Amino acid sequence: MSLQYLIDKDAIEQVYVRYCEIVDAKTFDDMHEVFTEDATGDYTQALGPGVISPDRASLIASMHANLGPDSNCGATHHNVGNFRVRVDGDHAHAKVHYYAEHLGQGDYAGEQYSMWGQYEDDLVRTVDGWRVKARVYTCAISRGPAAVTSARVG
Repeated sequence: MSLQYLIDKDAIEQVYVRYCEIVDAKTFDDMHEVFTEDATGDYTQALGPGVISPDRASLIASMHANLGPDSNCGATHHNVGNFRVRVDGDHAHAKVHYYAEHLGQGDYAGEQYSMWGQYEDDLVRTVDGWRVKARVYTCAISRGPAAVTSARVG
């Protein structure tokens, strides 16, 4: 295991830590610190058929709608662990487990939605550091009403 690999692995792990910080602070417009502009996201396993994010802008818009102050989602707490990282030059592949708590508000005040799953990502080294270029998001276990993480109706 080389020193460069350890440096890269740590930097990649910090991308996931930053992702959690941004989501929990609801500062979604800072996702440029995590994703490339053309990053794609496949959320079909966790959220249903056809839930694909074609770029960072659509991902940010979805986060504002489903997790932001006008959504049914209040406070959140995201955690990551079990980092499995493979680095090949300026490209990397990572599988990272997550656990996320979401407290309801609005239509779902008093409810809680919990998720356990995995981010499987392709990352690239950019001038600003490592960024996620493609994500496959899966949920292994969930508890509570998923609609806590949805836009309010009306």
